[in-house]
This record gives sequence, structure tokens and C-alpha cells, in this order.
Amino acid sequence: MSEEEKTEEQDVDPRSYTDKRVLEEHSREQVERWRREAFEKHRRWMEVMKNNYGKD
Repeated sequence: MSEEEKTEEQDVDPRSYTDKRVLEEHSREQVERWRREAFEKHRRWMEVMKNNYGKD
């Protein structure tokens, strides 16, 4: 893989840039709290999606 292809591949994946930028702008504790809150909201949403109420 050429150096140019590696650079293009890194540009396509926004996570590394976003994570780096967020960690530069906010404390690690704040970012971890946001991750825990997001995980909990996702977990609750998946519980709602498994609920059979109104599907019959």
C-alpha cells in the first residue's frame, strides 16, 4: 500500500479524527461520561425495540 493510499484510508475513517479532536477539546472524564450515557441510552432503546406491545 502506497503512502498516498494510507493517507486516503485515514481520511475516510472519521472516528480517529473525531476522537482525537474531542479528546483535545474535552477532558477524558467528560468523554468517558458521554460514552457511558450513550451506551445506557442505546441499551434502553434496544429493550424498547424488543417489546412486543402493539406488534400483534
